[in-house]
Amino acid sequence: MFDKESYTLYKFHKQLNQSFQNKRELLECALPALLSLFKLNRVYFFNWQQDRALLSLKMMCKKEYCMDMQEDISVLNEPWFLKSLLQDGFVVSTDLSYPAAYVLVRWQKPTMSIQGEKVSTYMAEKVGVIRMERFRKNRVFTGEEEKLIKALAKEISHNLRNTEIDQAKNQRLAVSTALNNLATVFASSLRLNDGLELILQGVQKYFRFDRVRLYLTNYDGTKIKSILGVDISGQVTTEDGSALKEGEKELLREVFDSPNTYTSRKSVIYIPLKVQRNKVGFLTFDNLLSRRKIGYLDFISLKQFSTQIALAIDNAMLFERVQELSNYDELTKLPVRRFFNEKFADEIYRSKRFDLTMSLIILDIDLFKQINDGYGHQIGDWALKEVSRVIRTSLRQTDFPCRFGGDEMVIMLPRTNGEEAKIISKRLQERIRAITLPARYTDGKDVHLSISQGISVFPQDGTDASGLLEKADKALYYVKQNGRGAFALYRETVLPRE
Repeated sequence: MFDKESYTLYKFHKQLNQSFQNKRELLECALPALLSLFKLNRVYFFNWQQDRALLSLKMMCKKEYCMDMQEDISVLNEPWFLKSLLQDGFVVSTDLSYPAAYVLVRWQKPTMSIQGEKVSTYMAEKVGVIRMERFRKNRVFTGEEEKLIKALAKEISHNLRNTEIDQAKNQRLAVSTALNNLATVFASSLRLNDGLELILQGVQKYFRFDRVRLYLTNYDGTKIKSILGVDISGQVTTEDGSALKEGEKELLREVFDSPNTYTSRKSVIYIPLKVQRNKVGFLTFDNLLSRRKIGYLDFISLKQFSTQIALAIDNAMLFERVQELSNYDELTKLPVRRFFNEKFADEIYRSKRFDLTMSLIILDIDLFKQINDGYGHQIGDWALKEVSRVIRTSLRQTDFPCRFGGDEMVIMLPRTNGEEAKIISKRLQERIRAITLPARYTDGKDVHLSISQGISVFPQDGTDASGLLEKADKALYYVKQNGRGAFALYRETVLPRE
């Protein structure tokens, strides 16, 4: 048979023997139980910051409800209080006009400390104090009650420890799930930068760091090419890697060549992102503004998640690299016809919607077949490369050229009318005429290249891709029929079948 104390302990144990989401939820169960058991008027819970000799009030319960409270009470001038409470775990206050008892609660919480290159994980001791009040003077706390209160405090301590461990596990699971979801979204994103922005915003959202930054390197990890960052506002910023030239090599060496899985530099933590031998970048985070300590679970979760980030970035970069290669002609380095068609359709749509003009140039190298037949395909390829080089270096940033097939090239000129297109054609004509075939292949003769160009204009000559291409091609045919080496607008030509 249980005695009264054992029975009370058993009931209290059964009451607390459940899963709590956090410490607050546990205290909302434990403190009202103490209130009822000892017929208290009020009961308080404090965190004891021993290093500062402060009792930080967190919760107060009276009658049937609990409320959160915030108040720091200094016990620096009361050494007797501290000594008695630490030694006996229980003390009765003599400062109030009614009985008030304090009982010590000790438990452990998963914690991590980061110092330089060393990461330590351990169970840190936490200390709390429960204060119980009775407003009637004659309702003093008896020796039997003191014994029972201490026993119940041990039960609360045990449950606080389990709750802290469960909460840490649940937090880690929730963060891992969230980050895995982000990684899935990132992996399915077709554009690298869109995926990276989602990752950074997600990391900042779930961990609440003051700043998170992602440094992307070139494929061999020897140079920083771009930096993406997000702060507490959630806005993503992008910087060119060239802004980091000073100390860049030192930083890369320090992060990538370190034997540790992370680097700490001036309170900023750097986690390298590697896939086998490929160095794709590194992730950094800090709380320099808030001075908030970076938690153990945050650090461990991010360190583990960095592998997924690195793999996703590597896959995305590889996809972009392959896509880029497939969009550009290997010989001329100009976009291929398929890629041009996509851009051309977008520009026609934009021109229609905003009532803009646009021009199109079709050109080919004059007598290109004779160059191939007379000097060989190697010189033909050289001529194509040189003409393409001139085109790439002579156009505006908004212009879009492509190799349409053979020696034929097409140039899209957004927001450009016919007269402006003729100026660009003239520039191309003059610069390409300056190209001379290598003398060793021409027996010392000066053989210059030249091009013929036909121009059509949206919307006068056509309002769709096929119409504009057809009119530009007819203008090109007109130029070739009239001596080559020139350019013409479609509307200025008189074609035989028109």
